[in-house]
Amino acid sequence: MALVDRQVAGLEYKVERELAAQCGTWQQLNIMKKKYGEVRENPSSCEGMTRSERLLWYRRNQPAIELDNYRVSCSSNYRQLQLARGQRCVEESEEEKLGRDRTKSEALLWYRNGGMERMEEEKSMANLCGTWKQFHLMTRGRAEERDEDQVPTRSERLCWYRNGGSDLVDARNNLARDSSNWMQYKLTRDKQAFSSNLEDRMNTNWSQFKSKHELSDHFAEQRSEGMEEREMIRTQIRNRISRESVAKTMYEIHRQPWELEELEEESSRKVQAGLSKEERIEELRLTTESMLTHRTEYMQSTRELVLQAMREDQEAVAASRQSRKKVTVVEQAGTVAA
Repeated sequence: MALVDRQVAGLEYKVERELAAQCGTWQQLNIMKKKYGEVRENPSSCEGMTRSERLLWYRRNQPAIELDNYRVSCSSNYRQLQLARGQRCVEESEEEKLGRDRTKSEALLWYRNGGMERMEEEKSMANLCGTWKQFHLMTRGRAEERDEDQVPTRSERLCWYRNGGSDLVDARNNLARDSSNWMQYKLTRDKQAFSSNLEDRMNTNWSQFKSKHELSDHFAEQRSEGMEEREMIRTQIRNRISRESVAKTMYEIHRQPWELEELEEESSRKVQAGLSKEERIEELRLTTESMLTHRTEYMQSTRELVLQAMREDQEAVAASRQSRKKVTVVEQAGTVAA
């Protein structure tokens, strides 16, 4: 493994190219290489320098020169230019400067150096506000510090919405529209919030997981919960949809014009095949219960047998106590004497 990366390895070549871009001759490049590591002060002007040194000073202080040229273009006279450079005839402290009003030259300089944009911003804020209190809150803030549990006022909520809150609301609505359930929305929202300040979290906060295995288990649990919720929603939607619609039945009849009995058998077979797992289990349970609770004429309990035996005994006793009368008819044949 290399001890330095590619950027550090090519640093010398990059420095040499930068020095060569600032030089016009080989002699200037050689001089700059010798003076590269030396700590030197940058003079405020190029007085007393040679032509090559003035050229190097100009290239080194080009941003400052452009700023001074911009100040010259914004100034109407030399006094304004001196004021723009921060040079005054009478030196005063910052407290004295803040305690007095701006002069005409200072106000003009402020307006040309960014004051115009600031005034445009204040005009746009004033157009967004309906009362002076709203404008005061937007420009100067609250007079007293806010409590942690204090509820934002209507003006503060409106100010937050108009100063960037609408973009956050639209982003939240788009994220909710793209998510199919609450768990997916929550995971995506947490992922975006975590990845936005990942570097700060890595440098300032510690993870609550002790190892990579706990982190992977946590992610697996979140994924399994999301999959279970999606599967449950899909099952509910499937149960709502009618599997045998009227249009489909008429189409099947048109394709296969069977007899009425065959059509009924086929439709019952399709209904049986279309039953879900829970419905088949419920039907099997009901069939089993009906078979177990079914009683024939040959199945009698002990109590019923005892009652039947007692009934038969009572009938036998009653039959023995009855008296029977027998009538005998005797026919006597009379002999006729002849």
